[in-house]
Amino acid sequence: MKRLVLIIALGLLVLMVFVALVVTTRPGPVGRELSEAQLVALVQSNLVARLRVYEPPKPGQVGGVPVMLNEVRGTCYPAEAATHVRTEQGIRKESPFFARVQLTPELEQKFMASTNFAVVTPNPVLERIRNWFGR
Repeated sequence: MKRLVLIIALGLLVLMVFVALVVTTRPGPVGRELSEAQLVALVQSNLVARLRVYEPPKPGQVGGVPVMLNEVRGTCYPAEAATHVRTEQGIRKESPFFARVQLTPELEQKFMASTNFAVVTPNPVLERIRNWFGR
């Protein structure tokens, strides 16, 4: 009887770890990659629908210089002309994007002025599990 309970408990634990790994490694929506200048232009033109900044920053290079880069993902309203936002059946169409930028205080202020801005940090427990499996 104890062996059956132990097998069921271990099976549930393995299932929970598997689901957690699948959820955390699930790829986001594929979108176009933007440069820092393009991202700033989108934010300034008020065409950003949602904006998420992922913490902590990861090492990268800009112009051959090593820097810490934050991943920024979101959706924007693609504009056909300077003021005309594309719609489908009367609903504004959103297009996904991502960028890797070095956050400066000025850029953070521009992001925070956006209405749908969020900072995403990983769950420390799931990060330990992910690192334990060698990902």
